[in-house]
Amino acid sequence: MTSLEGAPPLLDEPPAVDDEAPGAITGRRHVPADEPFFAGHFPAMPVVPGVFMVEALAECARRSLPAGATLASAPLVRFRRRVSPGETLEFTVTPAESEGDRRRFDAVASVDGKAAVQAVLEFRVEAEPAER
Repeated sequence: MTSLEGAPPLLDEPPAVDDEAPGAITGRRHVPADEPFFAGHFPAMPVVPGVFMVEALAECARRSLPAGATLASAPLVRFRRRVSPGETLEFTVTPAESEGDRRRFDAVASVDGKAAVQAVLEFRVEAEPAER
């Protein structure tokens, strides 16, 4: 497993609650051309790796979850368009139906209003310990 410790943040600023869409959380990331992953990720036609976009969406969702919540699954992920150097990604996650210890989010990463990634993310939230 690779550690992200010491890596640059995936979002330009911390995720925020969207005042215009109840419950939605948003984030943003401008992708500079000098990102280290572009050197090995299709050098002739650089593209932002999908895993980074999905992790940035998860980072936004974690904003509304208690500490210790972990990404349990991504039962649906669709890549709709390439994201190239110099573009700015907008991330939006919205709570969806949840069951038991699972919290589900509908998530979209877009560029200029066009979806680049659409996903459903599911987190596991540990139950609070019972008081004695």
